[in-house]
Amino acid sequence: MTVDFEECIKDSPRFRAGVDDVETEVVEIEAKLDKLVKLCSGMIDAGRAYVTANKLLVNGIKDLGTQCKKEEMISILFDQAQRSIKQQIHTFIKEDVRKFKDTKKQFDRVRDDMELAQVKNAQAPKNKPHEAEEASQVILCTTCTLCTKKFEILDAVRAFNIQTFLSN
Repeated sequence: MTVDFEECIKDSPRFRAGVDDVETEVVEIEAKLDKLVKLCSGMIDAGRAYVTANKLLVNGIKDLGTQCKKEEMISILFDQAQRSIKQQIHTFIKEDVRKFKDTKKQFDRVRDDMELAQVKNAQAPKNKPHEAEEASQVILCTTCTLCTKKFEILDAVRAFNIQTFLSN
């Protein structure tokens, strides 16, 4: 949004309407960011619950293993279960976690690009409409890219959840 400097000095209704519009957008963005932070916190809590449940499972298997050390068939089953779990954890760390980290890095880069575009837009000379329009277009393009990255993250989380559900 561009506002003429004279409008700012006069504190005109047009200027106030522009300020109100920008304030509304900021409030909307803030609400969405708060929601995203809450969702991330929920995801972290779910991860902690998973780790706790996983530790309990491993401890239960250890307890059962010490109880049945002498049984050859049970020892074979424990070895197979250990290899299977180890392979799944290894795959999870090497593939899924790496995908999430790569996607987060890309998202952070796009978010940084968005901040730079906003700074350039704010610094664009208003008496040169071509440069101001170009800065606005860069913001629009970066916003689209940012939204795309958000959907990619959601798709990755959805795919991981489906994969986890199907493996259970």
